[in-house]
Amino acid sequence: MGKKIGLYIHIPFCKKKCFYCDFVSYENVENSLVSEYFNSLQRELIFYKENYDIEIETIYIGGGTPSAVNPKHIERLIEFIYLNFKVEENCETTIEANPESLNEEKLKIYKLSNINRLSIGIQSLNDTELKALGRIHTSKRAQEILELIVRYFENFNVDLMIGLPHQNIESFSKTLERVISFGPPHLSVYSLKIEEGTYFYDEYESLKNYLPSEEEERSMYWLAVERLYDFGIYQYEISNFAKKSFECKHNLKYWDYEEYIGIGSSSHSFFEGYRYSNVSDIKEYINSVKSGYVAVDTKEYIDEEEREKEYIILGLRKIEGIDLLEFERRFNINFMKKYKTQIEKLKKYGLVDINSRFRLTKKGIDLANRVWQEFV
Repeated sequence: MGKKIGLYIHIPFCKKKCFYCDFVSYENVENSLVSEYFNSLQRELIFYKENYDIEIETIYIGGGTPSAVNPKHIERLIEFIYLNFKVEENCETTIEANPESLNEEKLKIYKLSNINRLSIGIQSLNDTELKALGRIHTSKRAQEILELIVRYFENFNVDLMIGLPHQNIESFSKTLERVISFGPPHLSVYSLKIEEGTYFYDEYESLKNYLPSEEEERSMYWLAVERLYDFGIYQYEISNFAKKSFECKHNLKYWDYEEYIGIGSSSHSFFEGYRYSNVSDIKEYINSVKSGYVAVDTKEYIDEEEREKEYIILGLRKIEGIDLLEFERRFNINFMKKYKTQIEKLKKYGLVDINSRFRLTKKGIDLANRVWQEFV
């Protein structure tokens, strides 16, 4: 029986890079390069087929904007995976998409290609906010696409962002209520982070006056928690909400500290005790795979102590936190004894709660970085 893994596939192409995006992606590349890239993905997959006995439990196609490429590339790649690997029955298979590059024809092809989950990057339904983010879709276009998605996919996610330029609690509330009206079984609500290497980072001085305060941004977050709960969409991770049984299985692999393999340029893997990443440059990636190598850029063995810490930090992202018996089974360590000092300190400030599980409180969610620092 093969080792069960999640498979992440990175598609680094998009129509236009958003002002906040720090992911490795390329705008409007030639079709010939896209075709070459997809051939390289197949070659990289063959490396894993020939060297490891694996069973694929989840597939996640992310980017970039996977919906920006010809859907036939996606269709052929998934067919290749099913022909060459053991894939779990009803394998959760997600593709990311954006409103400007999605249409009914693509949805039909995805549906026929064993894709059973779609994640759509809406971010906001306010045109001023969308323009400020550098998004190239409008609120009207986003809503038209949501109407189409509902017809083709029972399982879909909507990405929303808070803390945006020109955003306030009223505008976010309107976006949230309108999105809820489409009946999504899963939503992700992310705070805007201004990362180095982005347009927003370079323009921060002229941007900062248009950003909501930290207090306003937190109010938006807790409004989302409250309103989604009212509609039977519960919070299961700091930024993720789902109806029962619609939690993202692939992302839970990350938070449950299970193994996954990433293919494609700049993809990341956690497999056989190692964490590693592929080269970012597309042409370097293609040439490396052509030469018969996996295009690994960095590779690091994660020792037991480091694994323990990562397990805690990732587990605390989940609202239910860490199961202490599972922790002891996995690491042969009593969590309460080993981390007594950290636990007492965090409890004193009301950041964590402990019974049979160790989890963040509401205050701890707002100050999660401070909690994680205790375990670094």
